[in-house]
Amino acid sequence: MRDNLIAGFFMLSFGISCTGNNNEHSPANKTEGNIYRAADSMLAAFKRKDWETFAGYNHPAMMKMMGGQQAFASFIREQMKQIPDTAIKIIKAGKILQVIKTNKDQQCLVEQNMEMHIEGVRILDTSYLIGESLDGGTNWTFFDASVNARVPKDIKPDISPELKIPARKREMQKL
Repeated sequence: MRDNLIAGFFMLSFGISCTGNNNEHSPANKTEGNIYRAADSMLAAFKRKDWETFAGYNHPAMMKMMGGQQAFASFIREQMKQIPDTAIKIIKAGKILQVIKTNKDQQCLVEQNMEMHIEGVRILDTSYLIGESLDGGTNWTFFDASVNARVPKDIKPDISPELKIPARKREMQKL
């Protein structure tokens, strides 16, 4: 059972790109503030289980791959049924590692930190989110560049080669 729950969570985590309390962050500029605000809004939707709004903060290519926003929201809803409400202890955006302006968009790389307790196991996970803004850095959508068999170029073929995506870090400990 624990393995199924953990597997279900990690299948889901490609879409959980969110942040905790903005007091932890010191945005260097308006664009970074907008990145954190988008992530905060996504987390608020996640916490209230508003999967349609949550899906709207995920990269449009993810929506298309999943069959549209409603299909993506249904997938997340089903995955979350496998995870106890009390399992996720912390999920937040860490540092914004890069913000790059291209001819078409702005892209960012954001650290995502998560702590989860499930069936006697503490999971500490650091993954990396790629964000995209098509309106000069005001609004952002995200996808997890560290999860599942998809590579970032499958989701966003024109990802900037300047983005340097670190390897995911995961630690599991018995409680």
